[in-house]
This record gives sequence, C-alpha cells and structure tokens, in this order.
Amino acid sequence: MASTSRIDWDSLGTLALTILVGVAGAGIPFVVALARVLAVGLRTRSGPATGLAVVFGKRLVKDQPDPDYRARLATAARLALARPDLRILILGGRTGGARLTEAAAGAQRLRALPDCANLSIDLEQGSTDTLANLRNLRTLLAETGRREPLTLISNRYHLARLDQMASSLNLDYRLCAAETLVTALRSTLPQRWLLEGFYLTWFATGKLWARLTRNRRMLARVT
Repeated sequence: MASTSRIDWDSLGTLALTILVGVAGAGIPFVVALARVLAVGLRTRSGPATGLAVVFGKRLVKDQPDPDYRARLATAARLALARPDLRILILGGRTGGARLTEAAAGAQRLRALPDCANLSIDLEQGSTDTLANLRNLRTLLAETGRREPLTLISNRYHLARLDQMASSLNLDYRLCAAETLVTALRSTLPQRWLLEGFYLTWFATGKLWARLTRNRRMLARVT
C-alpha cells in the first residue's frame, strides 16, 4: 500500500479488515497466502530476459543497496551482458531518509559492475512501494507507447506479490528470480516469506473490499 505523509485511511481500514479476516479464519488465509509465496518464489527461473528488464528498488542502507538489492542488480547485469540489446529500468524513489533515490543508487551500483558501464539504463524515481512501482511503470509504458513484454526482477520472497499486483494492473510480464534457489533458501530470513504472505492477504482483502463496496478510489489504485 502507498506510503504518504498524510494518513492513508484506505490502507489502515483494509489492514484492520485483513487482521480480522485472518483471526476469523483461524489463520488459514495467511497460510494459503504463504503457500503461494513459497510456490512462486521457489519455482521461478532466474532468466532469460525478454523485452524490458525491470529491477525493483529496495530501501537503501547508508545510501547503498543492501545484499537483496545487489542480487537484483547482479541478475540484471548478467541478463544484459548475455543480451546486449536489453534495456534496463530501475524503479524506486527516495525512502528512509536516504540522500539518493533507490533507482539512482541502483544505477550507480550496476554501472560499477564489470563490463556494465555502458548498459542502457533508465530510472523511475517517484515510487516508494511495490504497488507504486508498478503503477508508475504502467504510466511510463503508456506515455512512451511501448508494448514490449516486461521481465520483473526481484528476490524470490517478493515475486508472489509482484505477480499478484502486476496481474491486477494488467501488465504483460514474466517473473525473474534474483537469486538461485539454493542461495535463497540459505540466505533469506523466514520472516521475509511470512511477511510477504501477510502482504498478499492484505492486497487481496483490500481489492475484494473495494469491489464489494464499489469504491472507485480504491479500485483505481489496485487495477
């Protein structure tokens, strides 16, 4: 959900509703969502890329990409070096008090990798969460008239949420895992997978509520 300086009553309301649904359902909705997070995360391949390679930013640590973000960038570099005509778009605005946007820091890191100084890299620097990433991406594509398929690159624990939201926004895409399966299982903290399960439930609950109440404002955010 969006992060703003003003209170986001839609997000708070659907958050409370999600918790209520989870409690009423004895936790089963969260278990089902977690199963999807694991299924998508574990089965997704790490390439190849088609169309436009889209790298999702992540909150910086001391103005630098953290290990998860670096894995996304390294995968983009590998795919681009294997296919010289591949264009890369990095998403992410300024978050957490950082001096740089997530996209700008990612571009700096990517160009510093071996043989990557001249890669074709574009930046989207206005979004601060996954849904905003995808909405701004859709806007950019509409403004430029591009019809190419998208390769969405992120960490395995994040892929199910990308799949859920990109599908809701009617994007033409395929998922690409930033790490190998072995690396993900060794390095990813269990709570990341659990949290993503909650996020999936939250988004699904909010979207269903928006449809049931015919809330055009909320529907405009998620579809």
